[in-house]
Amino acid sequence: MSCSMNFLLVFLVNLAGIPETAESIQFLPDDAQVSCRAILPQCFRREDWARLCQTDHSIREAHPVACARAEEP
Repeated sequence: MSCSMNFLLVFLVNLAGIPETAESIQFLPDDAQVSCRAILPQCFRREDWARLCQTDHSIREAHPVACARAEEP
């Protein structure tokens, strides 16, 4: 493979793996009554996301930073 092909491949792989910390993590307000259907931090209240992180290991693996933020005092 040529040098330019290697660079392009590395660039595309890095682009596809944009880290979770690229955007700030936000939760729904504590008094929110409605949430979206996705399993994403912004679709949950902080305490609900923390509970999900504690009970579902796959969520903790997929969203380690959001789980840590949700569990902060």
